Amino acid sequence: MDQTIWKYNVKIDDVQKVQMPMASKLLSVQVRHGMVAIWAMVNPEQQMVLRTIQMAGTGHDMSDRIMGDFLGTFQIENGALVFHVFDGGEE
Repeated sequence: MDQTIWKYNVKIDDVQKVQMPMASKLLSVQVRHGMVAIWAMVNPEQQMVLRTIQMAGTGHDMSDRIMGDFLGTFQIENGALVFHVFDGGEE
């Protein structure tokens, strides 16, 4: 089973779907060159699936949202905006 690390640029959005190989392990989220990126350990030979990525800004109401496993926190605009990223799982 070959493993490699891939980078996925994502939008700043409450919920989005990202296509990646099945059973990928999300490793980190950071801002790189002005873009939000998620790094994942993947097996490129696996079938592609959609993975749900959820974000919430600090202070945002989350009472009606089901969040997955916490992935990490990133900041933009010199720390003025802080977002927290969660792995909502595969479809």
